[in-house]
Amino acid sequence: MKFSFNTFFGFEQDLIAHPEAAIFGAMFVPLLLMIPIALIGWIFRKLKLNMYIIHALLYTLMFTFVLGSVAMLILFFITDKNGIKLGYCWLAILIGMFTFSIVNTNTITKMFTDWSKIIKEKDQSHR
Repeated sequence: MKFSFNTFFGFEQDLIAHPEAAIFGAMFVPLLLMIPIALIGWIFRKLKLNMYIIHALLYTLMFTFVLGSVAMLILFFITDKNGIKLGYCWLAILIGMFTFSIVNTNTITKMFTDWSKIIKEKDQSHR
């Protein structure tokens, strides 16, 4: 059995008939996946377990939603509107964002922590 780029996990017919489904999925799959992962993260935090992989997954979904949606919209309007190609492009974006997030989770978390401190300091100085 050889691999073919004309297949996409059994969704070929749907993506060929409705290429805009790839755009819909690119926008809403990360949002829908953030909810259970955030819930698992809340449980991990209460149990005082390591949050590294949870943070990496949440950053992956956040960046995929923001940057992946923009990239998918650009590809949808510029290319030939092939849903299978769009699906593979979104999968490549997701894998790239996951790799970036795994490598930089500590830096991103520190950035958000520092921003939180700055916002609290500014809030305290305005009172």
